[in-house]
Amino acid sequence: MKRYAAAMLFFWLFISCAHATSGRVKIGPLPAISNVSPKLEKSLDALRVRIRSTAKDCIEAAKGMNSVGEYNSEIKKMVDTSKAIVLQVSATMICDGIHSSSYQYGIAFEKSTGKRIDLNRIYNIAIRRDERLFIRPELADAVKSSYTKANENNQSCFSDADWQDDLTNLPITFSPQSDGSIVLYYAAPEVFAACFPALRLEPSALYKFRDANQASQYELP
Repeated sequence: MKRYAAAMLFFWLFISCAHATSGRVKIGPLPAISNVSPKLEKSLDALRVRIRSTAKDCIEAAKGMNSVGEYNSEIKKMVDTSKAIVLQVSATMICDGIHSSSYQYGIAFEKSTGKRIDLNRIYNIAIRRDERLFIRPELADAVKSSYTKANENNQSCFSDADWQDDLTNLPITFSPQSDGSIVLYYAAPEVFAACFPALRLEPSALYKFRDANQASQYELP
């Protein structure tokens, strides 16, 4: 744990320098995580490297357009058990000096090995096509209800005749929450990304698909 604490200190020093140099980059720290093995530490370091690389690409793209880029990223803990950690990675950015964009995704690791956990093997809420996940048709009504609630004050999100088809045709990632619900992150085009904040599936919609044996293996809800 001392080695991990030292790595975290170095990370904060790096971020402080990056922010001072560019004035536009802010990458939040990792949340407190229990039982961090050396292999998990390596995977978390690799995750931070990917985030920093994305931030660097954004800032360089803006410089190429004679603009000042902005990049703000955050890593949030969703579920932390003795066997697994589930994180939410989010970022907002301006890579051309004008237009804002954002992303969110869920990622899970096994603590002992540091390996990625395929959450869909546990929760079975999506169909895999071309290495991407799409919400299964049986859950379309539950997702529609969440989408409607999330956009109740933004009627423009219902003006496109294809919005209901998008719920099952846009790729997703997801993460479980400690109460047994699922948070969905849609990879929606920027033109209507505002209509796709993180959506939520209630536990009652998931029990039919969840593999209880695999969930217990990682102590996941």
